[in-house]
Amino acid sequence: MAEDGSTTDGAAPAGPPVRLDPALLDALGVAAGTPATLLQFSSAFCAPCRTTRRVLGEVAGMLDGVRHVEVDAESHLDAVRALGIWRTPTVLVVDARGEIVQRAAGVPAKAQVIAALAPLLPGGPDG
Repeated sequence: MAEDGSTTDGAAPAGPPVRLDPALLDALGVAAGTPATLLQFSSAFCAPCRTTRRVLGEVAGMLDGVRHVEVDAESHLDAVRALGIWRTPTVLVVDARGEIVQRAAGVPAKAQVIAALAPLLPGGPDG
């Protein structure tokens, strides 16, 4: 995830933050008030999804206040449509207010994920 929210595969930036419906967040397993959630949409036979799971899990394990939630896209088609998920893996960075502050498709580099999270965490540029 680049500073503008894009990835090396050319994904579009997130644009302005989009606040998610608290009921949708709850249905997807995103805990309200978590400083930063890495919300990953995956599919069953997606090899890049497994790599993304590993990268995001490592980042969540090393940074306080970060949680990784993986969602099976096929089991949550309403959310996939509502959020404009067009491919897997797609990762949404959700802040404590339930806003999508970054989005990227494809496998992110660990450094990209950490940079995307920095403003959301205590001691970060904006946190």
